[in-house]
Amino acid sequence: MADTDNKNKFFGVNDSLWGHKWGFKDSQFVINDDESVTFTGNRYQGVSGENLPYLVPFVESILDIEIKTKPYFQEIEKKQASEKNLNEAFMEELKSTFSSDQYSLEDNERILHSHGQNGPDEVFKVLYNKLQKLTDIVFYIESEEDVSKLIHLAKKYNVCLVPFGGGTNVTNALKLPKAEKRMIVSVDTRRMNKIESIDKENLLVTVQAGITGKQLEEELHKEGYTVGHEPDSIELSTLGGWISTNAAGMKKNRYGNIEDIVLEAILITPTGVVETLSATPRNSTSVQPRGLLFGSEGNIGLITKAKIKVYPLPKVQKFGSLVFPDFATGVAFLKELRHEEGVLPASIRLVNNNEYRFGQALKPEAKGLKKIEKRIQQFFLSKVKSFDISKLAACTIAMEGTANEVAHQEKTIFSIAKKYGAISGGASAGQGGYMLTFGIAYIRDFFNQFGILGETFETSVPWDRILQVTSAVRERLWEECKERQVAGTPYLAFRVTQTYHTGVCIYFTMAFSCVGLDDPEHTYHEIESALRQVILDHGGSLSHHHGVGKVRKAFLSQVHSANSMHVLRQAKHAIDPNNIFSAGNGVFGDSP
Repeated sequence: MADTDNKNKFFGVNDSLWGHKWGFKDSQFVINDDESVTFTGNRYQGVSGENLPYLVPFVESILDIEIKTKPYFQEIEKKQASEKNLNEAFMEELKSTFSSDQYSLEDNERILHSHGQNGPDEVFKVLYNKLQKLTDIVFYIESEEDVSKLIHLAKKYNVCLVPFGGGTNVTNALKLPKAEKRMIVSVDTRRMNKIESIDKENLLVTVQAGITGKQLEEELHKEGYTVGHEPDSIELSTLGGWISTNAAGMKKNRYGNIEDIVLEAILITPTGVVETLSATPRNSTSVQPRGLLFGSEGNIGLITKAKIKVYPLPKVQKFGSLVFPDFATGVAFLKELRHEEGVLPASIRLVNNNEYRFGQALKPEAKGLKKIEKRIQQFFLSKVKSFDISKLAACTIAMEGTANEVAHQEKTIFSIAKKYGAISGGASAGQGGYMLTFGIAYIRDFFNQFGILGETFETSVPWDRILQVTSAVRERLWEECKERQVAGTPYLAFRVTQTYHTGVCIYFTMAFSCVGLDDPEHTYHEIESALRQVILDHGGSLSHHHGVGKVRKAFLSQVHSANSMHVLRQAKHAIDPNNIFSAGNGVFGDSP
């Protein structure tokens, strides 16, 4: 592959990125004097460059609050940085070993590399308050040799290393441990962003772990291939981050989740390299060390590259959408579809009524023929089909493959849907709903300024627990907010994003007004923790694809036996006896 410019493609240097907030600087929601909202730029079809008059009225209605054009919180322009805790001997040898453009002591870079994208706990604090602990220096690796040298220096001088990929995690995985007294180095991987080779015969590529999903797909598309891994964060997250969090993608039905895509990866640790020397389609060679990489969350070493599967670009891509009378009916449809052989689309997602209505509120003002069409659609749903607008749910569908595959999928999907009283919402609605996933991520930072805190969390549950879990979470959220005297009404939306033979992934979005609360971030964390416990009590998992980080590690004793955690900690001690990689995430958060 052609050698691309692998520098200046990370937060704080590439001016196209916001840095602390989510995404690209050409894209943001802006409130106008008439309380309409404009989404700037042209990056996201269907929402970019559009005036959105329905958004604020919808949010005011559903949260039972008033939103004023003047922000409730004012972002701190000059972010506060703590004093550096430098190990002078380490710094002296670092300077003599590496080029000066491979490390930074600048406060802005330190702040940028000391948080992820957890809204209340990290982004809110850095924008309006102050992060409690910062990395002391940022180091940009450019080769595996760099990694080995850096780890050697960290061992020699007892310095901590914390890997940093795209910085998109929402689990506080990049929040630095308060108890850490040693110098901390944030190790930015994004200069290692090359595709090293493409094996077209065996449909494999060797890729450096710092490449973002967006870069990876752009390069592969030029050659006629795709990996097909599309998490919501694909534009910003990295291959190494996907592996270390055991990530899932929206098109996993066709391409698999990350553990299905990666054949082998290289992990460099303080005691050496963890690698299977021959990447074959499958092998049975005792307990496989590669298992340590998935979900490692930066605790045991640094992932530098991986061999991953690729697929020829699909000949046909087609979208669709369905509207159901209610969420429960949509779930029943998904279950039957899941167990119908050979008809699963690349992606199918079912949204509940709140999320459906939120999507409608993000549409531009309907004018002319579109306004007439909208009225006809509403009349058809409510009067002809007798759908209750306050209960209906919707599916967005993405089908990929050969023309015959897609035709077969479409015919069968809509045939089954008809049995459940669904009606087609059209291909454009399906495509718009799918693409909105990427643009909607910016909404959190927009509403933060008006005193509305929101974030996402997810779980996987068996088929027979879906309605129990969603209902229990809704009830507990209302109770928690009432007990804490939260103003207005909380918002809860959820969607089924992936289906499996035995169950599904449910993705929640929660928000509430923090106006008048003394400690809004802490209140949010307490409420989210209560909801996480409800999920576990009703048979859900601790996480489906976000990982554990620090936000969820207190729940691990409910999902792993004591001996399981002991075994993992012993493995960590064998690989990293001096705890050089001391991010403190998950089961390793309590390691000595």
